[in-house]
Amino acid sequence: MRKLKYLFLLVIPLFFLLLTGCSELSLSTTKKSYSADGLVAIVKGRAANYQKLTYTVNGTTKKVAVDGGHFAISIPVSNNNQNVRIKAVNGKNTETKLVKVKKAKALTDYLTFAQTYNYTMLSMGQSNDQLQLISKNGITTHKKNDGTKWCFNVQNNQLMGVATKFSYKDLKSKSGQKNMATDLMIVSKLLGADGEKVLKEFGKQTKNADKNSTKTSMSQITSNGVNYNINLTTNEFYLYITKY
Repeated sequence: MRKLKYLFLLVIPLFFLLLTGCSELSLSTTKKSYSADGLVAIVKGRAANYQKLTYTVNGTTKKVAVDGGHFAISIPVSNNNQNVRIKAVNGKNTETKLVKVKKAKALTDYLTFAQTYNYTMLSMGQSNDQLQLISKNGITTHKKNDGTKWCFNVQNNQLMGVATKFSYKDLKSKSGQKNMATDLMIVSKLLGADGEKVLKEFGKQTKNADKNSTKTSMSQITSNGVNYNINLTTNEFYLYITKY
């Protein structure tokens, strides 16, 4: 009986020790440095048993969304390296991870791009389709007259990347094809790329793209150092224009 009592006294602390270990605060990332993927770099990792999880970059702190213990933070890429500080807090316990988002090459000076774009739109009689000449750091969305939305990542007055999306349905109509071709030609020309070459290759790759449900991306198109990448979904495709 006395032996059972001593055994019981030994097992109880061990049980609580194991229980405490299972609920220990933890934080990890998949890499120490991340590169651009489209307009952003995606910092991935895992977190458990936290009360508060945040990340800080360029002096701004935001909450981190977690799904099943995993998180993915989208950081707009810049022409400078960026340090991202991820912090998990549980009471008095704190875990911190510091990762780097590598710098990328800018497409062009944003002000020059915006001025030339606005002039082009005015010459086409589209005075209400104008870009802001001054843009804060970050990704902004511009809605065009034809209904398409173009996203611009501007950092330190540099245009880092451009993105848009088109539906397969739009490409089946003459007006949709014309709008897509016009938009792509204008943006390509302003970035110093051969718009006709890009459009021709673009047409080859997007033809019948909606019939191939297993394919999620297409081959990169490059013209004069400007890269065009296409990601496919069920009903539409996303176009990313960068130099990285």
